[in-house]
Formats: sequence, C-alpha cells, structure tokens
Amino acid sequence: MYRDPVGHRIKTLNNLLKRNMDKHFGHRPDHATLMHTWIIGFLQDREDLGIDTFQKDIEAEFSINRSTTSEMLKLMCKKGMIQRVAVSHDARLKKIVLTEQSRHFNAMMSQEMRKLHEILVDGLTGEEIDMFVHLSDKLIENVKKNL
Repeated sequence: MYRDPVGHRIKTLNNLLKRNMDKHFGHRPDHATLMHTWIIGFLQDREDLGIDTFQKDIEAEFSINRSTTSEMLKLMCKKGMIQRVAVSHDARLKKIVLTEQSRHFNAMMSQEMRKLHEILVDGLTGEEIDMFVHLSDKLIENVKKNL
C-alpha cells in the first residue's frame, strides 16, 4: 500500500506532539485534550484583543466541522472550561468565553507551550521555520480546496 510521505510525517508529528504534551503536562483532572488546550489559547488571544468569539470562528481557525465543534464546546461547557453567553444584538448567537479556571490554566500552560515550541524547532533557523509555516499553509489550502 502507498504511504504518503508528507501526510505520514504530519500524522507522526501530531502523535509525537500529543505524547510530549501528555508527558510534560500530565492529564488534567477535567481531561482536557490537546484540542481543548489550543481552543483555550485561541479564545484567550481573542479576548486579549477584545474580539468576541463564536462557534464559527473556532470552526474556521481549526478547520473542524460544525457538529464536531458543537459537541466539543458542549463538553468544554460541561467541564467548566468555557461559557456560552448571549449577545444583545442577536438572540440566536452565543459568544464563547473562558471561565476563570481556564484563564488560570492558560496562563500556566503558555510558558510550557513555549518550552515545547523550543523543543520542536531546536536546530532550525528562522528561515527554516518560516519556510515550514509557508509550506504547511500551502498544504492546508490544497486540502481545503478538495473538501
């Protein structure tokens, strides 16, 4: 069977990142996943900029479908990571906001995520990192075009 050299490496890298995070951070009592951690960071960044975040923003940022996002956000609400808050200009919309628990967790995780980033890019030049980001963005766009 043909094994795609690019896709295989992306999947391997994903698996190794997850294992590394589990090793360094352990399992959280609320069983937050790597994706939950990234969503919390995304929400924090947008909150810091004063930007409201809605489910569609998370779908777009992480390229995940509506039903998956909806289920994940329900679970995150249940575990006290986020809240859905009604907005005054549209009764149908609910913005996603972090709980204090998640803000505290994100502050602790930010430094650890920086350390993990340093491990990941060890031995790479700034130019190589920029090239990787550029090539990854192209790969993402190629796959999105075919969905």
